[in-house]
Amino acid sequence: MAKYTMITIASCDQAFVAEAVPLTVTLAGELIEHAGAIGARAGTVITGQEVGSLFLAQTYAEIGGIERAFDQYAASSTYSALVSSGHVRVDTRAIIKLEDIELSNTSTETPGYLVLTRWRAADPMTERARAILPVFEENGAMLARYGTSIAGPMAGVRVLGVAYPSMDAIEKTYAALAANKDYNDFVSEVEIISRSFIRVAG
Repeated sequence: MAKYTMITIASCDQAFVAEAVPLTVTLAGELIEHAGAIGARAGTVITGQEVGSLFLAQTYAEIGGIERAFDQYAASSTYSALVSSGHVRVDTRAIIKLEDIELSNTSTETPGYLVLTRWRAADPMTERARAILPVFEENGAMLARYGTSIAGPMAGVRVLGVAYPSMDAIEKTYAALAANKDYNDFVSEVEIISRSFIRVAG
């Protein structure tokens, strides 16, 4: 079961993006093959303050997987090609402790997009978050992860990541959420910091 996710966001010179994205996808595969990641996805941020940045998320069954990830970074020629290029700069790296919340049918297919929402709240409101998940699933969501950042610049912030096959599915989901009382009650009690769209490359 997924218990921890590490998210890395790195700014990238635009002239190098076409080369950097395939390298980041390759690195995601290496983390699954050599570092025991349950899953890993890479892409580019397409909205918000981090627009144009590279995105990498990897998920582990225990926090020791994070240590193995850093070992893999040290050994990886792919990672070296990214960081030694002079065109890529890691801006944010967060470790998120996940709640026991997921869709009833999580897809293993590569999504088209990931929506990452961050908010502040004194309580994770886990049961209330779980009750809202069917709205996401009924409208096309492929995967959902929810937890609290325990390291990085946003320690203590709640993070929800939801994967979708298309922008149409995102639009459909948020139209349904806007009409859902449980969702509206939930968001009225939290302070939403940001919502970023990531285009998934692999």
